[in-house]
Amino acid sequence: MEPSIHPDASVRRAAPTLHVRFSDTDAIPFPTRTVERGDALYCTGEPLRSLYTVQGGCFKAVATYPSVSDDSAPHTQVTGFHFANETLGLDGVCTGRHESDAIALEPSVVRIMPVGILEPLCREYAAMQHELLAIMSAEIVRASRLALMLGTMPARERVAAFLLDFSERLDACTAPAREHANELILPMTRSDIGSYLGLELETVSRMLSKLQREGAIGLNGRQVRIVDRTMLEHH
Repeated sequence: MEPSIHPDASVRRAAPTLHVRFSDTDAIPFPTRTVERGDALYCTGEPLRSLYTVQGGCFKAVATYPSVSDDSAPHTQVTGFHFANETLGLDGVCTGRHESDAIALEPSVVRIMPVGILEPLCREYAAMQHELLAIMSAEIVRASRLALMLGTMPARERVAAFLLDFSERLDACTAPAREHANELILPMTRSDIGSYLGLELETVSRMLSKLQREGAIGLNGRQVRIVDRTMLEHH
């Protein structure tokens, strides 16, 4: 789950992380499933049967919206990325059907938590119920932050915020004593990043190059090295 994205760096640093996990389910032998790169874990319109915790790999959520005219194809947009220890499937809780496709960006493994089992467990264990509510709340906060970013931030700031967000999410998967994750390998394409940030592919590439020229990052294909975190934070 993508933690903090804010137009003001000082607000972003003060905000708590949105990385919440189902720690109370670790001892429960839920089954796992391997999803190959490019395959869907679930698709739009499918009934909600389970929630999923990413054990390894990465997924993108892709929503499809009807076109404004009958002559044009439906519009698709990346609405989120999900990494290790993050939860997938919450888009189906409201209506009972998934509102997006969950596509693996690399060979991935998920833990399957059937809702028929999860619901009584949450009723029995208050801590588990609290974690589920916290995860759902984080999704709401993340969506509002993304909307704020898309409505107020220029392209360079959007890309900088995305890189910081990705780094912080890697931090959340490591031991507390570890330094910030400055060496990043982006599992998503620049086209995916552009779709998520509301930018054209060429704009994403141009902004990454601009950040490199400014000395904020180093680039080598999908490898990104954060050279000056303060420069990224203050845009």
